[in-house]
Amino acid sequence: MLALTSNFFKKNLVLIFFLISFPAFAHHPMGGALPQNFLNGILSGIAHPIIGFDHLAFILTFGIIASYFKNKFILPLYFITFSLIGTILSVNFLVVPFSELIISLSIIIAGFTSLYDKRINIYFPIILASGGGFFHGYAFGQSVVGIEASPLIAYLIGIALIGFVLIFGSSFLITKYYHLTLKPRFVGAIFTGVGLTYFIENVETLI
Repeated sequence: MLALTSNFFKKNLVLIFFLISFPAFAHHPMGGALPQNFLNGILSGIAHPIIGFDHLAFILTFGIIASYFKNKFILPLYFITFSLIGTILSVNFLVVPFSELIISLSIIIAGFTSLYDKRINIYFPIILASGGGFFHGYAFGQSVVGIEASPLIAYLIGIALIGFVLIFGSSFLITKYYHLTLKPRFVGAIFTGVGLTYFIENVETLI
C-alpha cells in the first residue's frame, strides 16, 4: 500500500505542484508589473497562458481535440489569431462584461468537446477555438493595459508562441503515444471539472 501511494505521488508530482502554485500566481507573470522591454514582454506572453490555470486548461483541452484530426495546425492557428485580436482590443480599452464567466464556460464546452473523439466535425472546434481564443486573449490583454508598443509586440509573440507549442505539441504527443486510448479524454474530463469550478466561483462573485 505504501509503495502504491509513493508511486502515485511520483507520477503526479508536477500536477500537484501546478494545483498548489497556480491559485497563488495566476494572471501575474511579472508579479503584477507591466513588461518594460522586449525580453520582459516575450517572457510575460509565454508565462501568462501557463500560470493562469484556467487558460492552460482551455489550451491543453484543444491539444486533445486537435489530436482527433489529421490537420493539427488549423485549431492552434485559429486560437492564436483570435487570442491576439482579443489581446490587442483589450489593451486598447475594450470592455467585455462577464469575460471571466465566459472564459470558464469555454473551458467546460471545450472539455465536453474533447470527450467525443473522432466523431466530431471540425467546424465546431474551429468556432470554439476562435471564440474562446478571443476571450482568453481579452484576459491576457487586461493584465497589461498601459503597456508600451515594443513590449506589447513581444508579449503578442510570446502568447502566439506558447499557444502554438502547447496545442500542436500536446496533440502531436497524444497522437504518437496515446492514439485511440481513453487517457486523453480522461484528462479532458478533468479539465471540464476545472472549468466548472471556475464557473461556479465566477457565478458566486456575481451573486
